[in-house]
Amino acid sequence: MNVLMIHKFHYIEGGAERYVFNLSQLLQKKGDVVATFSMHHPRNFPSPYADYFVSYFNPDQLRDSRDPIKTLKKAAKVIYNQEAQRKLAMLIEETRPDIAHVHSVYHHISPSIMKTLKEYHIPVILTLHDFKLVCPNIVFLDGKNRICEACRGKYFWKATLKKCFRESYGASLLVTLEATIHNMLRSYKKNVDLFHSPSAFLAGKISEYGYGHKPVKVLPYTLDVDSFEPRYKKSDYFVYAGRMSVEKGVLFLIDAMKRIKGKELYLIGTGPLDNVIKQRIEKEKLDNIRMLGYKSGDELREMISSAAFTVMPSLCHDNSPLAIYESLSLGKAVLGASFGGIPELVEDGIDGYIFKAGDMNDFVTKANLLIDNPQATINMGRRGRKKALQIFAPDEHYEKIMELYEQTIELGHSV
Repeated sequence: MNVLMIHKFHYIEGGAERYVFNLSQLLQKKGDVVATFSMHHPRNFPSPYADYFVSYFNPDQLRDSRDPIKTLKKAAKVIYNQEAQRKLAMLIEETRPDIAHVHSVYHHISPSIMKTLKEYHIPVILTLHDFKLVCPNIVFLDGKNRICEACRGKYFWKATLKKCFRESYGASLLVTLEATIHNMLRSYKKNVDLFHSPSAFLAGKISEYGYGHKPVKVLPYTLDVDSFEPRYKKSDYFVYAGRMSVEKGVLFLIDAMKRIKGKELYLIGTGPLDNVIKQRIEKEKLDNIRMLGYKSGDELREMISSAAFTVMPSLCHDNSPLAIYESLSLGKAVLGASFGGIPELVEDGIDGYIFKAGDMNDFVTKANLLIDNPQATINMGRRGRKKALQIFAPDEHYEKIMELYEQTIELGHSV
C-alpha cells in the first residue's frame, strides 16, 4: 500500500513521534511505501521528501516578534497555512498515495491540509495523540492546571476566558480562533474518514464532544518489544521518566518522597520545572531523589530495566503514555495514576498498581507495597512483559492497522 504519513515533527519530540516512526518503519518492513509530509526543523531526520516540507515555525516566534504585521501573518499561518496546502498538493501529485495517515498537524502545519487531501479524493485516517480536536489547550487543563472540559468541543471561547494556553490571553485567543474556525469549516469532521485512538478514554471523549457521527477505533500503539531486554533483579531505586512539568505530577512526586523510605527516586527528563525541583531537593534536603536530566536510547533503557519499578503520577488525562509501554516491555511494574488511558495499560495488582490521582496517601501506600515486597514486584514485571508481547507486538499491530486502512479506504471512496 502507498501511505502518505503526515505529522508536524520529523524528529523525536515525544511519544507521538516515536509512534509515527515505529509505524513508518513497520510498514516499510512489510513492503508498503511510505511518503512523509512534515515541517523543516534543524533536528529532522533525513527524508527523501524534505523538499515538500513546510517552512520552519516555532510558536515562540509570535511572542518574540516586535513587528505587529509579521506577527499577524505568522498567527494566520497557525490557523490556516496555505504554503502547507501548496506543498502537500505537489507531494500528492508526485506520490499518488492510496491513503493519508494524519497525526498532529496543529500550529505548525495547520488543519488546512485536510481540505487539500479531500480535494484529491484521498481517504484519511487520523490518529488522535491528544485532545486538541475538542480542547484548544490540548490536555484538558485550564490556565491554573486544573482538570477542565469546559469547551466540550464547541465552547472554545472559554479557553480564552480561562487563559488556558501558555497562561496567556493572547496565545489562548489564537488557539480559540484556530479551534472555532476549523470547527466552523468542519476541517476534521468533514474530511477525516476514520479516527484511530490509542485509548478508549480518548475515543470516548472525542465521540462525546462532537465526533460521534464518525467511526473512532481503539488500537494501542506498537513497540518492538523484542528489542527491549528485561531484567528481573532487585534494585535500590525506582524511576520517573518524562517531562518535568506540573501536569505530569512531578511536584506531587517530590512531596511523596518525604514519606517514602528504602528506595531512591531517579528523575529522568527535562522540562519547565527543572530549576524548581533542584531548589526543592536542596532546600528540603531530599537526598533520596536524583535528577539525571535527559536520557535516551540504550542509556535510558538500561536505567529503567535496572530499576525496581516505574511511576506515572499524572495530574492530567494522559492518553496512552509510551513510557508505560516501554516500562512493561522492560519487565517493570508500573505505579500509575487513575487518569486518562493509564488504567487501560496497567492492570491493578497484576502488573502494577493504580492509585487515585492526586491522593498522596494512596500513592505512598502502593509505592511502599512495591518497595516492601520486591519479589512480588518482580513477578508483576514478568506479567507486564508477557502482556506487552501480546498487545504491543508489531506483527499484531500491522494486521490491525491494515484493517483500519481498508475500512478508511472503503469509507473514503463511498463519499
